[in-house]
Amino acid sequence: MKSNMAVPPGAASVLAVIALSGCASGPNPDDPYEDFNRQMFAFNDSLDKVVIEPVAHGYRVVTNEPIREGVGNLTDNLNEPLTFVNHVLQGQIPDAGATFGRFVLNTTIGIGGIFDPAAAMGIYRTKEDFGETLGKWGVQPGPYLVLPFLGSSNPRDLFGKGGDIALNPLNYPEFESDDEIRMGVAILGGLNAREGVIEAIEEVRNQIDPYTTVRRLYDRTRAQDIANAPIQPEETEKLSESELDF
Repeated sequence: MKSNMAVPPGAASVLAVIALSGCASGPNPDDPYEDFNRQMFAFNDSLDKVVIEPVAHGYRVVTNEPIREGVGNLTDNLNEPLTFVNHVLQGQIPDAGATFGRFVLNTTIGIGGIFDPAAAMGIYRTKEDFGETLGKWGVQPGPYLVLPFLGSSNPRDLFGKGGDIALNPLNYPEFESDDEIRMGVAILGGLNAREGVIEAIEEVRNQIDPYTTVRRLYDRTRAQDIANAPIQPEETEKLSESELDF
């Protein structure tokens, strides 16, 4: 979904981790909060079925593929500054330069990012977040967590979300007057991403144990992201951040 639900303030994220740290239990050492996680998984899945998925189906009906592609390009372009910062923090200077070039090209020639001329020129998009940066710095993920609205996470990635908010240049005071626009684009981008995985999420729901399927996919995908390892072809159709937001 690397779409997503709105991220709450960093303080709320920290409190959530602190609250969970005092109630670890369960027989599975790889998933000490399994009881809590399954309850949150069921809550998020129910919310998706009742509210988000129907809206995503409606969005699919009233739009066509070129429009949805343009929306996806636009929201991806807005995340390029954050990817640039994390490339720099990880010492990936060539990738940082390519990301900067993509942002300039797509923001200008691509009309704010609606089109992706950079890809046509062979400058393909990468995506990095602060959770990945922490992982590359050696910070361990900690136990798997499923949080209300946010979905799959872990203490490192949850802290990373707060870091992404702080590091993203688009959140600087100079852009405060654009809050409504950014919120609207974020909601539209999340809806656009959810529409793109309607079938994939349904496939996950048809698994014998959807919760375990999502947990394993999340852990594996984050490890691959941090190692910059390629995702196997058979997994590509199943994996996305939107899908993991149960």
